[in-house]
Amino acid sequence: MLNTLEKGGAITRITGELLKKPVFKNSLRSILNNIDAENGRKFVRALIWEDTETVLALLGALPSIANAAIKALDESLLQVKEKFPPQLLQELVGAIVQDIDKDSLERAIQNLSALINDLSPVLSELSVGAGSMKGDKDEGH
Repeated sequence: MLNTLEKGGAITRITGELLKKPVFKNSLRSILNNIDAENGRKFVRALIWEDTETVLALLGALPSIANAAIKALDESLLQVKEKFPPQLLQELVGAIVQDIDKDSLERAIQNLSALINDLSPVLSELSVGAGSMKGDKDEGH
């Protein structure tokens, strides 16, 4: 049903209407500013081990979630590149980087790298453009 709603643009229209409401934006800002990062690990453990059915359903939906996230990220990057001057972005990102938990980020990157290595036989199809991220030159692209 949601897929049908999105194809009709309902989710986009509803989101657009919500974003016009100051109460919604204030609530969203409050929720996002009060995320308890320390409980993120507990949440994941509870989700995985107390409700395996939900995790399996989420895993089954990963292709749709990934495609939506990739397209949203791509559009976000295009919009940011077009609308914000580099100096403003550098100042904004500089301020954001100050608040990132670098130790947890390092562990997450190591864990992601190990998982990608373990899954490399089945992830090889996704290697398009990966060389360009490493600074390598892709032939023919």
